[in-house]
Amino acid sequence: MKPATTYGHNLLRRLHAGAAAKLAVCLVLTLVMPAACRKTPATLPPSKGLPYELVVIVPRVACEGALADSIDAVLRASTPVLPQHEPLFRLDIVKADAFGTDGYPQGRHLTPWRTFRLRLILTVDRTAGAPSMGIATNVYARPQTEVCVKARSVAELAVYLGQVRERVVEIFTEAELAHESAGLRRRHSRVTAETMQGVGHRVCTPTELNARKVGVDFVWTGTNRGDRDQNFVYYTYPWDGRALTIAGFVAKRDSVMRANIPGSTPGQWMQTARLHGKDGSPADATPLAMECWRVINNNVRVHEVRGLWELHAGAMGGPFIAHERVDTVARRVVVAEVFIFSPHSPKRNLLRQMEAALRTFE
Repeated sequence: MKPATTYGHNLLRRLHAGAAAKLAVCLVLTLVMPAACRKTPATLPPSKGLPYELVVIVPRVACEGALADSIDAVLRASTPVLPQHEPLFRLDIVKADAFGTDGYPQGRHLTPWRTFRLRLILTVDRTAGAPSMGIATNVYARPQTEVCVKARSVAELAVYLGQVRERVVEIFTEAELAHESAGLRRRHSRVTAETMQGVGHRVCTPTELNARKVGVDFVWTGTNRGDRDQNFVYYTYPWDGRALTIAGFVAKRDSVMRANIPGSTPGQWMQTARLHGKDGSPADATPLAMECWRVINNNVRVHEVRGLWELHAGAMGGPFIAHERVDTVARRVVVAEVFIFSPHSPKRNLLRQMEAALRTFE
């Protein structure tokens, strides 16, 4: 992998591609479903689908042109903070020939797609009022998230899908993260669990994280692989009473990583990647990172920072996601972070799985 600082301005633009989706989306939405189609939650079959696989059901007559372009722009956009393009979702485009009066697609060929975990239904209804969006859960399987977007024409549908793109992406991403977090709570790394128990916290990481290092106010666990490498880091430091900012986070992160995650040779250590100016001056370099505030785990508010890390004086790098919060009682800042190194393999699912682990931190 090339050092992250060589990626240039296009990479910085990718980092901010999803910056507007900052907090969990709260939607007051309704979707009327045929009563005969519903089963009770206890009798629903388990849903299916690969991680971040999304079934898109669209009218056959609208499979090309503006609507197809809108689907690509919204759902095949770059996943934020990856050093190369990887789409947000793996799409299965399913063409529907008929829709019921309720706007729901009809046809036997749709049956195999009913039990997928993530489903997006795009409907053209000339009798509808303004464009609308509805959400339903556990319709044909469990867990399942289904979003229906309706408009009066194909052109209006294409425009409206672009307008609600951030909400659509957030709904499906949050649903998939919740699904992965639930799986990690059932089956996770004993090494990480035992190590974090020693510092008074709990987190559920993938079972493959079997290596560990414990330092002063610092814990690392990881897979220790040359590729598809997943890592979890915890550290804490005194709180000076100031608000949490991205500048303060990057400064403290670089200090902690330099002390605790050195490279294989002297003079190497992990640091936040930066975009250098024309003169190459590190003092004025812009960190390749973005921030937001997010509410997770029963209304816990965290300062979230996503970005790229690199090896100082080395040719390694990759994406990271960190959550920091203030323990006002102990007057300390607590940071939980995940990062990956996967120079020869896709990174999206690896990072998303570790992000789901981050959501289990307590």
